[in-house]
Amino acid sequence: MSDLESEYEVGYGKPPKRTQFKKGQSGNPKGRPKGAKGFNASLKREMEREVTIREGGREVKVSKAEAAAKRFLAKALNGDMGALKTLMQFDADLQAKVEKEADQAAQVTAPDQTDEDVLAHFAMQIREGGFDPGGESEPGHVGDEEVDP
Repeated sequence: MSDLESEYEVGYGKPPKRTQFKKGQSGNPKGRPKGAKGFNASLKREMEREVTIREGGREVKVSKAEAAAKRFLAKALNGDMGALKTLMQFDADLQAKVEKEADQAAQVTAPDQTDEDVLAHFAMQIREGGFDPGGESEPGHVGDEEVDP
């Protein structure tokens, strides 16, 4: 053994000096060829290619990514809950808007006094046979009679 090897302890993670990479020399001399691309690059390139789809009775050229988005949205709009849930996860603003509209729809608002007066007037007109579909009479007035709200 040479003096360098006798001073250097060989063991786990410490290969012999003669088998280690030389300075300036790559551990993978052939490496990845320059023209070779990864999966993500291939997927991106394929999603950018155009396809012809039928939309509204006419043929339109769109990218494959756009065609996939259109199909995905169509599934969500047709009631596919999985697609709708995924769509809302993609767009946080859309999710917040849908939740807000659902909350508003769920709130049952009690009719106010004006609504009650109109309904009472309408019910009285029907009972008395004085209902005018043209709407010429005003709430509170049926002929010459006055109705107490």
